[in-house]
Amino acid sequence: MMRHGFTLVEALLALIIAAGLFVLADGLDRRLLRPLRQDPLAWHQAVRVLEQPGRYRVVKVHQRRLDIADTWAHDKLLLVWVDDKHVLRLTNSTYQGYYPLLRQVEAVEWQRVGHTDLVQIRLKQERLPWKKTILNLRGKAF
Repeated sequence: MMRHGFTLVEALLALIIAAGLFVLADGLDRRLLRPLRQDPLAWHQAVRVLEQPGRYRVVKVHQRRLDIADTWAHDKLLLVWVDDKHVLRLTNSTYQGYYPLLRQVEAVEWQRVGHTDLVQIRLKQERLPWKKTILNLRGKAF
């Protein structure tokens, strides 16, 4: 008996192969491959690292970067900023070294509160609302 056309199994196999080739050519959105894993403590841990009692003192506040001095290391200048991989980092003054404070950061804004060493941080993480808090960065002065 002669048959014409494809069987159902052959058609499904061809469809699976075509879908696989499409995924290889186009790629999958990383949200589909790796859903956002939210750590509810990550924000608080980052704030806790920056607010170690007597450790960090504000040097200069930029819109997207915070310059602080490490009083435990003879006022060594450190920077807190977001890199191109969306990680809030704590680095030395030449952007070297790597201490990740928080991942999946889309935007961060720093603002000094009055003339004190209190700094307001507004931070936006991927698929989360803006968070805002005030950091106490007075170093040894308090």
